[in-house]
Amino acid sequence: MALLGAVVALFLGPASGPWWTVTGDETSKLLSIQVSPFYLQADATGLSTSTFFSVPLGSFTSILLIISLIALGASSFHRGTGWGKLAVYFGLCSITELYLSFLLMYHGALTMLLGAYGILPPYFGTSRLLANVVGLDLNNHPNPPVSASFNLPFYLGFLSIGLIATSLIVNDIAERRETHEKRGVGAIFTTDSE
Repeated sequence: MALLGAVVALFLGPASGPWWTVTGDETSKLLSIQVSPFYLQADATGLSTSTFFSVPLGSFTSILLIISLIALGASSFHRGTGWGKLAVYFGLCSITELYLSFLLMYHGALTMLLGAYGILPPYFGTSRLLANVVGLDLNNHPNPPVSASFNLPFYLGFLSIGLIATSLIVNDIAERRETHEKRGVGAIFTTDSE
């Protein structure tokens, strides 16, 4: 299952696209914000295109994801190795870091919008921004509707975490059965004080 979790995690890479987007609902010339664990791209009047931490954080996240995918794949093919469980835990930590990175980028986007316009967009769905926003076309848009959505990679990450965690649970149950069956002669001469 760890290999299946690694395969799902392959679709979470930088090429997978944004995890969360905010766009103008009536016009594409209002604003466009795309957030991923690997980048933060803001196309809006009065906003910088990125934050100071997005490039180093995105690079670190990419490297960590690649290393964990290699480790998860190798541990799936070489089951008897001692580092297999460590690789699965590392993969789980890496996918968790992916979400932490996403949350930092997401918070950066919200902070940029709050600082520039004094408003926060909806987390999901469509609503009106209670502000006058100067769009990319340099026209004033009073109370413009915007749409926000979490995209497929966001949900695939949860699937990947679930598969890797299930792999850990199943392997732990299998190991306990093996050690229970291996007690053999030693189990005859020992007593449980339970």
